[in-house]
Amino acid sequence: MDGELITAIAATGVSLVATGYAAMQARIAKRAARSAEEQVVLMRRQIEGEEADRFEARGPQFSIKEAHTDESDVNVPRGKLVIKQGSGPPLSSVIVSATGEGVEGMRGASESNSYAEYRREQHIDIGPMAAGGTHDVYVDLDYHTRDTTIQLHLECRNEAGETWQRSYAARVEPLPEEPLWRRSGRTVRG
Repeated sequence: MDGELITAIAATGVSLVATGYAAMQARIAKRAARSAEEQVVLMRRQIEGEEADRFEARGPQFSIKEAHTDESDVNVPRGKLVIKQGSGPPLSSVIVSATGEGVEGMRGASESNSYAEYRREQHIDIGPMAAGGTHDVYVDLDYHTRDTTIQLHLECRNEAGETWQRSYAARVEPLPEEPLWRRSGRTVRG
């Protein structure tokens, strides 16, 4: 065998090994690139989740200060709930809707030509609100419903157009009747 032939065979072998090694390195690099892309996607999701959490945390928080069944309107019993904005940015609009067993809708604007003298709405806009502010919300109930849990759904919007969704539940039931001696205006001495 000639020296040049041996050198050519050896060079071909080295070339094949180098090609195989390069192909293997390319596969490893592709896997590493894919893994890096997946890591970037996960990091973006995590950052977006953290941003969403911060956005929600700086949003408005409410509480229900009072809730009872109001039967002063003889046509339809209603739930009266007093909501209070405890914290968060000033809001330009708070849209309220209600659900629950026996809930028939929100008590809307006055309407003198209606038998009930108001409009029943799916939702009402109670307008602007700020931390510390309260607002009475009236929810129409089925004629036979006096005790129920009302779920209020609030869509809150600030001047910048940012929107938050909040939900709160409250049990409504008739207020206890006032004792007869209190209604008469007299006090009892004992």
